[in-house]
Amino acid sequence: MRRSSQIVTLLIVVLFAGSVFASGVALTGIGARAMALGGNFRGIADDWSAMFWNPAGLTQIKGFHFGFSTEAIMVGANYTFLNHPTMPFSVFRSGETEKESKTHLIPAAGFVYGTEKMSFGLGIYVPFGLGAKWNVLNTSSYNPAYPEIDHEDDLKVIAIQPTVAFKLGDKLSVGLGVNLTLADIIIRKPTLTPNSVIFDPNYAALRGAFQAYGLTPLLGSTYNHIVTEQELTGDGMGFGVNFGIQYDVTEDLTVGISGVYYNTIGLDGNINATTYGAVADAALVGGLDQLLDGMIAQGMMSAADKAQIMAIYSGQKIVRYSDAKGDADLPLPMTVGFGLAYKGIEKLLVSADVSWTQWSSWDVIEIAMEDGSKSELVENWEDGIRMGLGLEYSLTEQLAFRAGYYTEPAAPPDETITIVIPDAGRRHSANFGFSYNFGLFKLFASYEHLLIGDRDVANWEFNPGANGFDNMAGKFKTSSSNLMAGLNFNF
Repeated sequence: MRRSSQIVTLLIVVLFAGSVFASGVALTGIGARAMALGGNFRGIADDWSAMFWNPAGLTQIKGFHFGFSTEAIMVGANYTFLNHPTMPFSVFRSGETEKESKTHLIPAAGFVYGTEKMSFGLGIYVPFGLGAKWNVLNTSSYNPAYPEIDHEDDLKVIAIQPTVAFKLGDKLSVGLGVNLTLADIIIRKPTLTPNSVIFDPNYAALRGAFQAYGLTPLLGSTYNHIVTEQELTGDGMGFGVNFGIQYDVTEDLTVGISGVYYNTIGLDGNINATTYGAVADAALVGGLDQLLDGMIAQGMMSAADKAQIMAIYSGQKIVRYSDAKGDADLPLPMTVGFGLAYKGIEKLLVSADVSWTQWSSWDVIEIAMEDGSKSELVENWEDGIRMGLGLEYSLTEQLAFRAGYYTEPAAPPDETITIVIPDAGRRHSANFGFSYNFGLFKLFASYEHLLIGDRDVANWEFNPGANGFDNMAGKFKTSSSNLMAGLNFNF
């Protein structure tokens, strides 16, 4: 496989992996109170988590305020393989495959100091950071040496955000935060390249020779594709701006507008790739060796061509790249939202939010090689609108209960979806929680369950430029349960 195609494929993996935590079962927000309300918090935003939801809300804090939360995310995902009609895969497991179970622990914390007219805050949180391991390939009949875990990703993104908010009058507040995002990524996945001996018209004469020499089994579906293990380790740094406005329409009604804008993050990575040839019957391999020698003697192919063909069938491990350098400019989408909070009903607070995310910014992504070559990746993602409603009921001065709901669509289309993108369809979230005021601090707890629609993808999308497939056909199922606990302190 060409060097540029391999590097492009590896960087595509990184970009897909980005969608694991950006569009998939992502961290839907920070702060246990906000999450119990389903993230419908822009109009409230009255604790440290306002730095994430609406920085303008920090003006409601007077004196010193500190808070932290820890979220446990438990994701379940299943994939049922659908074979290619004209280019069948032999290495995929039939039936439904479940990803390895893992619980992700995600911390967040923030410190705020507020005066009558101004507030300062510093937040540290993990907006994205999930991982997954899959064993969807059964390579025992192809090459038993191929690793058992064939898809793996580990992604950590930490955001450090200093924030300032100003009260411009009795009713209006504005806030601004600047994000420094630090990313660390490990991605490992296979690339299945169509075997040119079987599918390339230029090899028609060779296929005829296979039949004449009794080598027809080498044209069977077991050898349709060549499997290459690819791994990328990389990191990157970027900046963003989190801005917000909060306005008290009446004594009981508050509205909030906020948004996040990110600059393009540059990802620098080291790429490793190893191609595993198929382990064919020794007698067939011996016959192939003799056939190719005869074709070389007749001037029908070169020794290099023979070596390439023999590698496909002799079970060889060929190191394609060892710590090769590559980078990509990764655009992150802008998000803008509107929320309101109404407290005109005794003991009850009602909140609602709607937000828009510009996932269409994932349109054309440039990929550059250290040798100066460049490629483009077309994603064609779709913008999404998230809507939700939250309720908070104060049973006593100490005890409050909360519930929330939101819904949002999946961003990737069928043409680019793979198993590293967990949310196959529209997701609906049911959230519940409570808090208890101990005086010096408040204890919060919340539970979120995501119901994610199944998706059936009928067609494999072959990308000739990358010499591989952009998506995976089959049925995708995903669900997620998230627990969060937190403490808020006021001094």
